Amino acid sequence: MAGTRGAFFKLSTTVVAAAALLAGGPALAAPPLPRDDVRRLSCEGPVVGCVQEARRTLTRLRDTLGCDHRAPFPVIYVQLERVLEAAAARPGSFDDPDWLAGDLNTGFVNLYLDAYHADRAGRPVPRAWQTAFEAARTGDVNAGQDVLLGANAHIQRDMPYVLASVGLTRPGGASRKADYHRFQAVLDRAYAPAVREIARHHDPVVALADARWNPIAGHTAGRLFRIWREQAWVHAQQLAAATTPAARRDVERRIEANAARWALLLNTVHVPGYRAVRDTYCRTHHRGAPGTRAEVPRPEGLRPEAAGGQVTATTAGLNRSAT
Repeated sequence: MAGTRGAFFKLSTTVVAAAALLAGGPALAAPPLPRDDVRRLSCEGPVVGCVQEARRTLTRLRDTLGCDHRAPFPVIYVQLERVLEAAAARPGSFDDPDWLAGDLNTGFVNLYLDAYHADRAGRPVPRAWQTAFEAARTGDVNAGQDVLLGANAHIQRDMPYVLASVGLTRPGGASRKADYHRFQAVLDRAYAPAVREIARHHDPVVALADARWNPIAGHTAGRLFRIWREQAWVHAQQLAAATTPAARRDVERRIEANAARWALLLNTVHVPGYRAVRDTYCRTHHRGAPGTRAEVPRPEGLRPEAAGGQVTATTAGLNRSAT
């Protein structure tokens, strides 16, 4: 099984690279990357090792970003991987840990890495990710909004494709949704410690109640994550049920439009001057990065296209066990 999983993800890398070229044209030159930069994960061996690889990769990315406003999202993600690692190591935590902590988690993290590196290189990214990255680069949003913008793009846009690829049912036909719900419990346990870390190092406003920084009145971040994850499952079912290319394209359009609408809504509230407040706070409180950008910025003038920059084809070939 481990060998099959590794071969599958190596094949997936080739598919992704080809799809990105088709979707966004020739790749543009990017700034030099650290030698330990990892573009995609390859899940081989025991499933706990797969989660550890994801955690280490996301930790390097978090630390590389420093006070960059894109950093709060990987802060959340690193904590999520820590909790998932502990759960995957406990027998009986999941019905099928290879599926949840192996295929699903690895494919999910890879789509985030795809979007991050594509944006960094100036290649087109899905509209929900475009809004999230642009808000982080230039907006006067708070760190909680950066987390919500990233979570929206990742859950509502990326998750349906990964779920449909790795399979919604087990070989005998039983639904995998019970494990999918158990992953929500992992997210719930990871959220509070991650928020405390963001408040300590990046932006103190997130330590307040969700309603104080969440632009969607009446919804805590936790409630939004549940709503989005349920919608992602529905969209994944629709992708799996699409029997023709035209039917699949129709579902893809709905997925992209839904995530893009949420991104615009989450990006409506800006407080003039708050960007400078966050930067000053982070310079004072971050782990050891004195500047506001630990990563080399991408070349000027390289911006994702405003529309049509979809990477839906990147999920082709993700699954080793969907059949």
